[in-house]
Amino acid sequence: MSLLKNREMITTKKGDGGETSLYDGKRVSKDDARIELNGELDELNAWLGLCKATAQQTEPYEKIQRELMILMGIVANGYPSNGAKDGLPEVLNILHEATNSMEAHIKRMTQGKKFHFVFPGKDMTDAVLHLTRTQVRTCERRLVTLSNLGKTDAQSEKWRILMQYINRLSDYLYCLSNP
Repeated sequence: MSLLKNREMITTKKGDGGETSLYDGKRVSKDDARIELNGELDELNAWLGLCKATAQQTEPYEKIQRELMILMGIVANGYPSNGAKDGLPEVLNILHEATNSMEAHIKRMTQGKKFHFVFPGKDMTDAVLHLTRTQVRTCERRLVTLSNLGKTDAQSEKWRILMQYINRLSDYLYCLSNP
């Protein structure tokens, strides 16, 4: 099952009154915490596109962009934490494996190094990576907002996987910018 809907037209005119639809068709306000999070994830996706263009290489940026699309689909689907939906375990496994992969890369990139704060901007790629990293932190805060508003079960396995993924992503981008 695809978590992404294909539509024939981008314009539906259904959002002109300040509401939009979740994947299941449920109408919510455009300032709903899920929509806010997906908006921040969309901005993060654009920043990753700039990373890709600036670094003049597709990986790991396209892989992360694909993973963000999965995360956005999970948020838009509003999966309940206590009910199985088609495809949810599969996509959560993708994010779980991505988190493990980032952790392994972080371990390799930081072996023998000490953490230190940096002044971003040693070159254009470094500056863009740090801006992207800060956008990840914004997404992380919006994810916590969802939990605080009761929009998700903070104790669920789904929640834990999403939080771990987004938290590790900012660390991973930090390491990419400071090899």
